[in-house]
Amino acid sequence: MKQKRALLLCMIYTFAIILSCCKTKAFKEKESDISETEELLPIRVAVQEYYISSPIGYIKEHQLDRKFGLELEPVLYPSGAEQILDIEEDVYDVATIGTAFLYPLAEGQAVLIGEHMKCTGGNSVYVRKDSPILDVRGFNPIYPQVYGDLETVRDSTILMKENTTSQYLGMKWLESIGVKAEAVHIEYMDFDEIYESFSGSYGDVAVLTAPFSYQAEKDGYVQVASITSLSSDMYEVVIAARQAYETKKEALVRFLQLLLYANEEMEKVFEDKVEACKRWYEENGVEFTMDILKKECRDKPFVTAGNYDIEEFGKFEYKYAEYMAAIGNIPPIRLKNVKEHMDAELFREALERNRKNPV
Repeated sequence: MKQKRALLLCMIYTFAIILSCCKTKAFKEKESDISETEELLPIRVAVQEYYISSPIGYIKEHQLDRKFGLELEPVLYPSGAEQILDIEEDVYDVATIGTAFLYPLAEGQAVLIGEHMKCTGGNSVYVRKDSPILDVRGFNPIYPQVYGDLETVRDSTILMKENTTSQYLGMKWLESIGVKAEAVHIEYMDFDEIYESFSGSYGDVAVLTAPFSYQAEKDGYVQVASITSLSSDMYEVVIAARQAYETKKEALVRFLQLLLYANEEMEKVFEDKVEACKRWYEENGVEFTMDILKKECRDKPFVTAGNYDIEEFGKFEYKYAEYMAAIGNIPPIRLKNVKEHMDAELFREALERNRKNPV
């Protein structure tokens, strides 16, 4: 009796192993068929040569786009100001972009579909050590760490980049200390030109974003305001061109899912993140130092499925739009357009896919 039972158990165990192997083989064959036969969805991504778009470099380097059924084509721009000029020219489908997102939303040319990096750190306003602006601190008690007032800032030449986080920060600083734009001289330049000019003794104030803000600290310039001291948060975002939003919804969701996945991979090990960003800078000919790059990687975490609350989607962007309308950068009537051109659902779907079925 015991021998028969042992033989029966042996037969059952052997059958289970064979069945398991067959199932595993069938699954692998099915998985292989999907990856080999599925048509890749093309998607053109407007990127910048800086940290904001480094996950795109990581994606291409590791061919992650194909894992998500995409064929990703980067389109390189020097900044968001240039990206928005092509928004209706069918040059790209989606963009990783800073606060320049506002203008195509206000005009109904694009849709906000994601937030991909918290960029509060690394955005600051700088002066030289002998600036009279440093004589006044906490003029506005709401912002006790902010320097300057009307008398010390009046007639200053302020260097900033138009349609970017630089302009937002610079104008917010002036507002916080009671200075209207008409009381100063604002000059708009590219990021590298701002630092080069300021280092060459031109201008009184430089509004800088990373990596230039870190270089300013290294070179001994003094911070008079920052996004943090002005009690604000800021995100770099993802926008879709209107035509792509209307016709390529599945590709856009996959792209957001892919971006979230790449962000998560980069955030796992800090040293690996730094190296990935280093390769992106080198590929695009951007000058940098390792200490500055490490600060940027530390101060600006990428959004992942694990560190993001979808209920916060759009709050910063609309607050920013209201502010820019208040200072005359967009007509207040366009605020309705901004609100109507924010869609959290594609990002929500991408987040859910990543949480349920991480690659």
